[in-house]
Amino acid sequence: MMADTTASTRRIPDFLLSWDRLGFRLLVFGGLALPWIFQGRLAGLSWQDVVRTEVGGLIPWAFLAPMVLAINRSIQRARPGPWRFLAAHIAGVFIVFIPYWVILRGISLIWRCVTSGWHTAQLAALMPTTLNVLGAFLSVPFVYFLILLGAEAMKHAQARQEESTQADRLARQLSDARLALLQRQLHPHFLFNALQAISTLLHRDPATADRLLVRLSDLLRAMLDDASGQTLSLRTELELLRKYLDIEQARFGDRLTVEWRVDESVLDCQVPSLIVLPLVENAIRHGLSPKVGPGRLTIAAQSEGSRLLLTVADDGLGATLPLRGGLGVGNTRERLTALYGERAAMRIDTAPDAGFSARIEIPCHESRS
Repeated sequence: MMADTTASTRRIPDFLLSWDRLGFRLLVFGGLALPWIFQGRLAGLSWQDVVRTEVGGLIPWAFLAPMVLAINRSIQRARPGPWRFLAAHIAGVFIVFIPYWVILRGISLIWRCVTSGWHTAQLAALMPTTLNVLGAFLSVPFVYFLILLGAEAMKHAQARQEESTQADRLARQLSDARLALLQRQLHPHFLFNALQAISTLLHRDPATADRLLVRLSDLLRAMLDDASGQTLSLRTELELLRKYLDIEQARFGDRLTVEWRVDESVLDCQVPSLIVLPLVENAIRHGLSPKVGPGRLTIAAQSEGSRLLLTVADDGLGATLPLRGGLGVGNTRERLTALYGERAAMRIDTAPDAGFSARIEIPCHESRS
């Protein structure tokens, strides 16, 4: 029942934000006719005259509105200058006037036949005269541009609705991402290998094993608590990263060297939650772990004007571009695009036996205290 109610409430704004619905157009133009009908009655006109004049003059626009919108779309695609834009719409007024006048005369003919009887003399209503042509034309520009303004207003309303939907979607993705990092990006073999390394250390270095077990617990807890927002400070992101690398360095020993190149002035910049850690995990899993001999992992963060540059690089096996799926790069790009649009950039550099480098560039917005 709740799902049906939700679907119903969503259909209502969808209906009200669509010029494509004939019922909606009839409602709008019928509503516009009402105040003029009352105004005509106050002026002493008969009901027949005001209804025929106002409703007959506005209702045809319910059917002509798609024609106006089609003309507008054609003009917008051509992207003319201001004067040509205005001239094109003035020409559009004349184009729309022709079917409008025909419909209006047809309504007048039918009305006369209904009220005065059906005979050939009524066909005179179809003959153009200066009075009926001029009277019909004077109302066309007003309604023509009213349709354009209404369509533009609905376009902006739809954009705001889409932004709200996008924000809701991002919130759901973020909620799912926290668990996904534990389930997919932090691959189960990482937890297995970490526990295996801790188990081995229990026999020869209990103090280190105990410290790593605490680190693993802290990492998993912090990923669910500190990374619960859409963004976090770079300082917090790097603290999570250090907890992760403490465990990996205990597992790899001298085979893994980590180099930090972090400018302290950017530590308060806000970054997408857990945006660096998956790149580091990928570098270790795909670049350094299969490499024979020691490997170096470099993590850098610096500012360039008002932008933050994050780099994760290794000297491992590398890969051939384009990268195959499953390395987390596509997911990272999608998150950056969703949060920053064209203001974010991500670049991947790699080649066989040349290591792997991922560079992220985003605006630097400091956290508010």
